[in-house]
Amino acid sequence: MKKCIYSFSILIFGMTLFQSCMETTHLNVRHAAAISIPSDLDSVVVVNKTKLEKGGGNQVLNVLEGIATGEPILGDKYGAKSSVENMQRLVRESDRMDLIHDQVIDVKLKNISGTTPMKGEFVDSICKEYGADGVIALEHFDSDNDNMGNGSSARVRTQWRVYYPNERKIIDEFQVYSYASDYEYYSIVPPAYKSISRAGAVGAQMYFDRIVPGFRREGRTYYTNGSHEMKAATKSVRRGDWDQAKYYWEVEIESHTSEKIISRAYYNLALVYEIKDDLDKALEYISMSIETGNTKAISYKAILNMRKNEVTLIEEQLKRE
Repeated sequence: MKKCIYSFSILIFGMTLFQSCMETTHLNVRHAAAISIPSDLDSVVVVNKTKLEKGGGNQVLNVLEGIATGEPILGDKYGAKSSVENMQRLVRESDRMDLIHDQVIDVKLKNISGTTPMKGEFVDSICKEYGADGVIALEHFDSDNDNMGNGSSARVRTQWRVYYPNERKIIDEFQVYSYASDYEYYSIVPPAYKSISRAGAVGAQMYFDRIVPGFRREGRTYYTNGSHEMKAATKSVRRGDWDQAKYYWEVEIESHTSEKIISRAYYNLALVYEIKDDLDKALEYISMSIETGNTKAISYKAILNMRKNEVTLIEEQLKRE
């Protein structure tokens, strides 16, 4: 029994030692969108098609449903507005398309539910009125709300469509499921409404990433120990000075005789070039790291290859006319 405990302790100590020689940094990585929109669709209006036409009795039914389920009255209306506003912000800040109108455009159509597409003539009229190439429409918004003591959580289902009048077709239609929570900290807005609003905004972000290449925060590890130069480079990285770190790692390669240390320096240089968006150079260095015996570099090379394969598609998806 004592022998087993001793072996386990050695294993844990070894894992700690291995992990301590590496640190993690983060970078924003752009990935291709799930779909490609036409290059001449580069200005849009964002519309809210979830509002109900007066006179059908649907508003009363929605209020009664909210009372019966304990959901906040008109919570979906509040959340839909947040969802559309966040979509407008994302378009406005995008380098792929322009937002034509800053205000929320509410579309109310008689006897047409959110699951029914707008007719081509109506989409044409919207684009003509605002001078846009297309329409991004929030077609449906539905939330489920849970109270949690002094907080609240919300699960939201939104449906989106992208209309392309040049070819009289719908480029994309998709449902997004999102989640958010909020706690009451002396806020004027009750947490139930805030959680629905946040979940709606998250849903807009998720859909925008589907149609426009977006950035994701990703972690990368790098080696920190092994020699004076490796430790000096680590201090430079912690200050955000990657060029100085690059210099130390290059000195390491030129002066050190240990293949293990050299392979780690190659690995770290691959990260430097990924940060600089020079994926060819990054792949060159990570291949040298593998050749000098670093098996950990194999998984990193797979990541770099995946990014390299996405480059052409991202460039195509960002084209504008």
